[in-house]
Amino acid sequence: MKRPVNANFPAADEDHALLSDIADLPLRPVLIMGLHRSGTTFLYDCVSKSFPVAHLSLYHLLYFDRLLSNKANDKEQEDKDLLNRYFLSRGISDRNIDGTHIDADAVEEYGFLLRKKSGTFKLADKNAALFTHLCKKLLAVQNDTHAVLLKNPWDTGNAKTILKHAPEARFIYISREPIAVLNSMLNALLSYLEGPQDYLEILLDNGRGRSSYRTGYIAWLLLRGVRKLIGRNNCARLFRRLLAKDVARQVAVYKAEIASLPKNRAIEIDYRTLVADPAATMRSLQALLDLPIKQNQDVIEVKSSGRLNPILMNYEAVLNKFVSKAEIRL
Repeated sequence: MKRPVNANFPAADEDHALLSDIADLPLRPVLIMGLHRSGTTFLYDCVSKSFPVAHLSLYHLLYFDRLLSNKANDKEQEDKDLLNRYFLSRGISDRNIDGTHIDADAVEEYGFLLRKKSGTFKLADKNAALFTHLCKKLLAVQNDTHAVLLKNPWDTGNAKTILKHAPEARFIYISREPIAVLNSMLNALLSYLEGPQDYLEILLDNGRGRSSYRTGYIAWLLLRGVRKLIGRNNCARLFRRLLAKDVARQVAVYKAEIASLPKNRAIEIDYRTLVADPAATMRSLQALLDLPIKQNQDVIEVKSSGRLNPILMNYEAVLNKFVSKAEIRL
C-alpha cells in the first residue's frame, strides 16, 4: 500500500512572534447558525460569494499555527498544494457522508479547531482567545475582506457566550423543516457507518493520532458492527427515534435563541426561500451585515435535496410532537 504524503502540519505555534501585528484588527464575526444538516454549508457558500468576507478553509484549519508565517513568506500556495497531494494520497475527495467535495479551499466548521486546541466544539471562556486569534488571522491573510464568516452548528444556542467575547458579532440563522433535517441526519449517519472515515479522523486528530478521539472511534466501531449485523433499514429504524428527539431538542433551542436576540444582530433565512432565489436572499442580508454586496457575484450552484428515506415516510407528525414537547420543556 502506498504511504500517504507527509502533509507537514505545524507541530508548534509558528505564528507566535507575529500575533502582535494583528492585535488591532477588528473582531467582527458573521456567524451562520442552524442545526446540523440544515443547509448551513450552502448558506455559507452563498454569503461568501456575495460579500467581502474572510472564511475558514481546510488550509486555514489544518495549518492554523502557520498562517501568518506563510502569508509573510509567500508560502500559502505551497502548503495548499501539499494538502491537496496529501488528500489525494489518502484517497480523500469528498466528505464521504454527503459527497461534498474536499480540497484545500473547501470551507469547514471552526468547531474542529476549537476541539483540537481546547477539547470542546463550542466557544467558551477557556477558548475565547483562540476564537479571537482565529478571526483576526483570517482577516490578516485574506485580502480585501471586512469581516469573518464562520459557521459551527455546535454553537447554535450559544449566542450569549459568543456576544460576550465578540460584542460586534452578527448572526444569520437558517431554518429548515425538521423532517428534512432528520432525513439528512439519518442518511449521513448511515453513510458514516458504511466504511472508514479518514477525512473526519484528520479533523479530529490533535497530533496524537487515534488516541485523540478514542471514545468516538470505539463508538463508531460498535455502531458499525450493529449496522453490519441488522442491515441498513433496521439500523435506520433503530436510530430514527433517537435522532428525532435530538432534532426536536435542537429546534427548541434554536427557536428560543433567535427570539431572544435583538433584530439588529440576527436575521432568519428560510432554506426553501434561499434555494428558490439565492441572489434575492443575499440582498436581504445587506442591512444587517453592513457590507457592500459584490457587483459581479459568482454563480451560486443550487443542489437538489436528497429523497426522503423510506423509514421516515409518515413520520413527520411524530417528529412534530417531539418538537412541541421539547419547546414546552425548554
